[in-house]
Amino acid sequence: MVTIRRMFKIFQCFVLIVIPGLAFCESPSKKEFSSERTTEALVKRVAASIVTIRATDRDGEEQLLGTGFVVDASGLIATNFHVIRERRSLTVELPESKPLKVIAVEASSRYEDLAIIRVAPSEHELVPLKLSDEATIAQGVAVLAFGNPLGLKHSVTQGVVSAIRIIEEREMIQVAIPTESGNSGGPLVDLDGTVRGIVNMKSAIAENVGFAIPIAKLKLLMEATNPIAIDRWVRMGSLDPKRWKVVLGGEWHERSGSLTVTGQSNGFGGRVLCLSQQSVPADSFEVAVDVKLDDESGAAGLVFHADGGDKHYGFYPSNRKLRLTCFKGPNVLNWEIIQDVASQHYIPNEWNRLRVHVAADRIQCFVNGHDVINVKHSGLSKGQVGLAAFRKTGAEFRRFRVAADLEENQLASATQKSIDELVVRHGKIDALDEDAIAVLAVQPDAAAQEMNRQAEELARRAAGLKRLAEDVRLVPILEQLGKWRESTERSDLLVGALLVASLAHPDIDLPSYVDRINQMAEEIQKSIPENATDEQKLSALNRYLFEENGFHGGQDEFYHQANNQLDRVIDDREGMPITLCVLYMEIGRRLGLTLEGVGLPGRFIVRYRSAKGKSQLIDVFEKAEILSETEVAMMVMMRDQRLTSDEDLRAQRPIEILTRILTNLCGSADRARDVESMRRYAEGLVTLHPDDSEYRWMRGLMRFRTNRLGMAAQDFDWMIEHPSDAIDIDRVIELRSQIDHELAETGR
Repeated sequence: MVTIRRMFKIFQCFVLIVIPGLAFCESPSKKEFSSERTTEALVKRVAASIVTIRATDRDGEEQLLGTGFVVDASGLIATNFHVIRERRSLTVELPESKPLKVIAVEASSRYEDLAIIRVAPSEHELVPLKLSDEATIAQGVAVLAFGNPLGLKHSVTQGVVSAIRIIEEREMIQVAIPTESGNSGGPLVDLDGTVRGIVNMKSAIAENVGFAIPIAKLKLLMEATNPIAIDRWVRMGSLDPKRWKVVLGGEWHERSGSLTVTGQSNGFGGRVLCLSQQSVPADSFEVAVDVKLDDESGAAGLVFHADGGDKHYGFYPSNRKLRLTCFKGPNVLNWEIIQDVASQHYIPNEWNRLRVHVAADRIQCFVNGHDVINVKHSGLSKGQVGLAAFRKTGAEFRRFRVAADLEENQLASATQKSIDELVVRHGKIDALDEDAIAVLAVQPDAAAQEMNRQAEELARRAAGLKRLAEDVRLVPILEQLGKWRESTERSDLLVGALLVASLAHPDIDLPSYVDRINQMAEEIQKSIPENATDEQKLSALNRYLFEENGFHGGQDEFYHQANNQLDRVIDDREGMPITLCVLYMEIGRRLGLTLEGVGLPGRFIVRYRSAKGKSQLIDVFEKAEILSETEVAMMVMMRDQRLTSDEDLRAQRPIEILTRILTNLCGSADRARDVESMRRYAEGLVTLHPDDSEYRWMRGLMRFRTNRLGMAAQDFDWMIEHPSDAIDIDRVIELRSQIDHELAETGR
């Protein structure tokens, strides 16, 4: 019998498909209407205290748009530190663009990402918002966030407090509210209009999740003000124009002898340059700097022979390699990568010493005292030297020098020997006394750098050993999956699905899960008459799974990998349509029922065939609700905007079911940016379909991205030997050559 809910779904589908222009709604009750008016009044009251904050770049152009709010009628405005930053002039506007003059930064905390700015008295009355006296806020409290998201001024969104989280060792309020950068610094208020937090950032994982700083942190900052006049704030950390000249933009600052850079230009590669005003020796010279990147996928380092515009050489780390380039103009057509090499002497995530020796027709590049590039090149012959960053990379530079000859602080052989002995005999490190450490400290910088390099190498080797351990454990599982593929027994479906789950959980006791399914079937069998009909068995199966044991569809975390892992589905009683169907079919088969998997687009269902030849389509995800032909047709129409075909309704073979589960798992891993899991599932897909070029390409890429270069080379070689129109063979050949180059450079 069709349920009322099902009838309503059919009606919805009819409205959506047959009458797409039709809409329906119901009138709000008096209580709802009153609530809306109350919220409207609250928004109007709070919005009067919200300000728009604009920060400018060094050319005076607007660069940032953020939010703040009045906390004291005398002229104090609260916001985020990252909204105002250092060394930037600020403008503050009340609603309707009423300007306020900024006279000081009253207090700031880079760590808490909070700032309080003071504006001059004006004819505009400032109405402060009430700050909560409560140290925390409870889950479920309704809140409003005010701000300027995506440059849209004076916006408000409503949501609830989801949780209190610790983010990077700081307590934060997690809210179910969509936030963007323009919301930063805006107040998070409850329905009484009391400020409970300051909007700080959006989630990198979920769209409608944001975070706010508890208001207690702001109140502590208000008690410890340290005013800095705005003209001095703007000058803090600015570069000395006698020593440096910024070219192509970026934010360059100097503090304690180090230069930092953030931001990018609108030009090719987002290049930003900071050129030294020192004179460069005429014939040959050397230029050097220590550099540390905030992200190893970025790029930053030295430039030389720079013309003050788009032309220059560059030597810098990029994606953990060292690159020598020549820029002869503003775009990619004028860009030449002279060499791009990997080196064991480069230390990711640490300070690295870059040095370039420039002669009339030769360029020699060093990292940490080791020669990595030595080429003849005469594309550019003169110009300034300096620093550069690319692709919005944040970087820090220190010890910049230029001279005819720069003496390198080489590590003495005795010190090198001592370090090598420590690495070989790890236990000896803990036993070092002051005298032993003093021997190493004769050359503190060079010794520390070498120890960091060897530590990085050990970490790389340790990570490689862990990957190898995973690969070794995966081999027997893939072998069993390969044997499963060669079997044609329908009873293999349960074992096959558990083998797929084993790709993520190698410790699964597979026989124990098979026993659990057998026990479930036995329990159901005991609950029905000895000569029960198929309909009685089906009813008992539905009652056992969905009423007595609470199995259900994973609505809230639909795409979670666990929903496609049969062991987790059995343990958690929650799953995807397809895994719930596998469980349903396997228990049903043990009861003597004829059940088939049907792979509709976007929804996997089950077909039950009775002993009399009749059939029913069952939506296991919806607790075994019966589907009519009309409902199935509507599902296909809503998903693919087409009529149902015979292909949609045919019974799926076990290998097709496992392939669909693995494809789902790949999608979930991709959403979670879990490359290791994607690689494991790609291994499973190739095991099931060894002659499929697209699955082979996927696996090769995942192996390449996880540094399984030898294994990736095997996949690329196979694709070169078995070309397919579905694969860009030139890209395959390019990656295959890159593997050879990397293995040769690193000696692996």
